Amino acid sequence: MVSPVFILYFLIFLLIGVPVLFALGLSPIIALFQDDKVLFINMLYQRLYSGLDSFLLLALPFFMLAGEFMVNGGITNRIITFSQTMVQHLKGGLGHVVILASTLFGALTGSSVAATSAIGKMLIPEMERYKYDKTYAAALTAAATVLGTIIPPSGIMLIYAFVMNTSVAAMFMGGVIPGIILCIGLMFVNRYQIRKYPEVQQFEKASSAERCAGFKMAILPLLTPVIILGGIYGGFLPQLKLRQ
Repeated sequence: MVSPVFILYFLIFLLIGVPVLFALGLSPIIALFQDDKVLFINMLYQRLYSGLDSFLLLALPFFMLAGEFMVNGGITNRIITFSQTMVQHLKGGLGHVVILASTLFGALTGSSVAATSAIGKMLIPEMERYKYDKTYAAALTAAATVLGTIIPPSGIMLIYAFVMNTSVAAMFMGGVIPGIILCIGLMFVNRYQIRKYPEVQQFEKASSAERCAGFKMAILPLLTPVIILGGIYGGFLPQLKLRQ
C-alpha cells in the first residue's frame, strides 16, 4: 500500500519545482525517516539498483542521446530536406513533409518526444508561413510524431520486450509494416483535411537533381534502422535478442 505521507511529499516537491526523478527518490526517504524505519532505506536502494540493472535498458538513454546528436548535428535538416524533395508537391505538401520526416526521424531515435521537439520546432512555423492553420499544424505534428513509438527502433518496444521477456528483434520487425501503413494513412487524412484550408500555398515538384541531392544528404541517417535490424539478425548484436 502506498503511504499517504509519501504522496504528500511527492506532490509538494512537484509544486516547488523539484524534478520528478529527485521527487520520487526523496519522498520515500523522508517518509521512512519520519516513520522511524531507517533500516528500509538500504532495501530501497537495492530495489532501485536491481530494477535498473539491465543491459537491455541501456538502449533507452542511448536513443535519447542519439536524438540530441542528430538535432545538433544537422541530421534533422537533412531528413526534412529529403522529405521535401519527395512529397512537397502533393496537395497539402508541408503536411506530408511533416508526416514523412516524423516517420524517418522516429526510425532514427525511437522517441516520439525527440521527433516532436525537432520536427515541430522547424516545420510548424514554416507551415504557418504558408497559410496553414496553427492548430492544424500542431495537431498534425503531434499525430505524426507518435509514429516514433511504432517505427523501429522504439523505446516503448524495448520496455515491453524487457517486461514480457520477449524478442526485441521480433518486436522491431513487427512494427515496420504497421508504421508504414499509419504513415500512408496519415497522408491520406492530411490530403482530405487540407481541403478545409483553400488558402494553403502549394509547392512545385522537385527536379530529379534536387531529389538525388536530398537523398545523398540523407542516405547515412536513413541506413540507421537497416544497421540496427541487420546487426540483430546478422548476429552482431545477439545480446539484444532476448532478455538475459
